[in-house]
Amino acid sequence: MTKKIFLLAVTAIALAATSAQAETGRAADILLAQQTPPATPPADKPADKPVEKPAEKLTGMAAWAALVGNTVVGKIEGKEFADYYLADGTVKSLVDSQLATGKWSLEGDKICFVYPDEPKECYAMEVVGEDATFTDNAGAGIRAKVMKGNAKNF
Repeated sequence: MTKKIFLLAVTAIALAATSAQAETGRAADILLAQQTPPATPPADKPADKPVEKPAEKLTGMAAWAALVGNTVVGKIEGKEFADYYLADGTVKSLVDSQLATGKWSLEGDKICFVYPDEPKECYAMEVVGEDATFTDNAGAGIRAKVMKGNAKNF
């Protein structure tokens, strides 16, 4: 009987040691899991920021439709300018504090302007978002910003 009690005691000690090692292992796993930070999305692509669609490039009649009733501002030969395009074919231009009124017309996919005592000038145009580009027949371009409505109160 002493032998049986001894064997039972040894078995109980062995089981207790195995159980303690298992608990220690589980505790270590839990501690490791608590110390490991969760995965984060890359900084250049946050998970909650929607991807923006690039602005559509408009040319010809579609570009002009985006400009009529609005004002474009920019620089011509180093001088500040602003043009306001009315739906009736009138253009009001301000260049270095001088206001001029002219006419615009569409000729094919180009926009042409005529001001008193000046020759007609025609441009191919492109609008992308708030940016407008006017390119003359020689390939020289003018870049301008589109502002909503009569932004300069012409």
